[in-house]
Amino acid sequence: MLHTLIVICFNLQSVYSPVSEHFLSTYDIDCSTVVKGEVVQCMGSFQDGVAEKCVDYFQRYRRATHVTPKSYLSFIQGYKTIYKEKHSEVQTLAHRMNTGLQKLREASVSVALLSKELEVKEKELQIAHEKADMVLKVVTVKAQAAEKVKVEVQKVKDKAQAIVDSISADKAFAEEKLEAAKPALEEAEGALQQFPKDSINEEMVELLLPYFDMPDYTLETAKRVCGNVAGLASWTKAMASFFSINKEVLPLKANLAVQQNRLAMANIDLQAAQAELDDKQAELDVVQAEYEKAMMEKQTLLEDAERCRHKMQTASSLISGLAGEKERWTEQSKEFAAQTKRLVGDVLLATAFLSYSGPFNQEFRNLLLTDWQREMKTRHIPFGNNLNLTEMLIDAPTVSEWNLQGLPNDDLSIQNGIIITKASRFPLLIDPQTQGKIWIKNKESMNELQVGLH
Repeated sequence: MLHTLIVICFNLQSVYSPVSEHFLSTYDIDCSTVVKGEVVQCMGSFQDGVAEKCVDYFQRYRRATHVTPKSYLSFIQGYKTIYKEKHSEVQTLAHRMNTGLQKLREASVSVALLSKELEVKEKELQIAHEKADMVLKVVTVKAQAAEKVKVEVQKVKDKAQAIVDSISADKAFAEEKLEAAKPALEEAEGALQQFPKDSINEEMVELLLPYFDMPDYTLETAKRVCGNVAGLASWTKAMASFFSINKEVLPLKANLAVQQNRLAMANIDLQAAQAELDDKQAELDVVQAEYEKAMMEKQTLLEDAERCRHKMQTASSLISGLAGEKERWTEQSKEFAAQTKRLVGDVLLATAFLSYSGPFNQEFRNLLLTDWQREMKTRHIPFGNNLNLTEMLIDAPTVSEWNLQGLPNDDLSIQNGIIITKASRFPLLIDPQTQGKIWIKNKESMNELQVGLH
């Protein structure tokens, strides 16, 4: 029966490569066409080599194990699945690393640009500073001139106000006198309607005074004595009364006219001074606006330069802080690129391990791995010289969790755990010490694993 099995395996050898060629011809692998062809041939060679090891294993340990065409199909499918998974994983890590490097390169370029930009802004800031100082000098001169004129205008204003106050007092006094004399003046003016009042003088009044002192120089006496011309007595008294009142009012009116003339002149001077002040203030307003504009431009440039400096310092700090990381990231990026190229062989070894090494002990597993690596070197299929299949197929935290769940910590047990969880077909456990059973029950307890008794 063993002989028959071997004959069958040798007869099938010729069809393995076309089968893998059929399934991998349209599958995208990151390698050359030549390498891909060698992978196809290598798969068939692996199947044959494992069949030979099955015979050696039986002869040495009397433990029968076999490979079948289904094993080969599982090997091919497993290769496609794991290659896609690992390629995506490496590409994701490479993308993150390359993105970080790109950001560092962009930051370096940004710092250089910001440095040039800051240099330009500092020159602009110096120009703005000089401009602001120049405008400030003009503002100072204009302000001093305006202040000088303002002082002069204030003097004129004070003078005009003093005149106004004086006129107000004189006017109030004159109005008071005129108001007091108004009834008598109106009466006298009424009596002298047709008489030229302005021709009355002091000589006339003096000539009349002796008559006024006479006790019988009254209207009643005149009516009794003179009859129709008795009104002359009242008329002469009215003329004297008008002269007496007008004598006090005329100086007041004359003085008021003089003061009003002074006020008019003061107002003219005030208007001229105010106009000069307005001109100076307008000039001051213009240069003040120019100064404020220059200061605003200066402040804007200052804030802009400060922002630019802050951004440059932040980027420089980032670059400086990540200088060591940049070197490590660069090497890691190169390693990811190389790892991507090695995946074609690394996954071939990993998938062969998952597909074929399960029935064998540690010694034969190592022999198989050595044979596979030798075959791949002959065919120039790239793979990692220090490839650790355990680390490639499973992470350390998962292994630690398995150990807590009861899986022994030796290499063979961990490899068995990987085969059980990663292989495409259901495993058959030969577990006389029930270590595998305990581990699986603990591992799958949260998934409500049902264990049947036979």
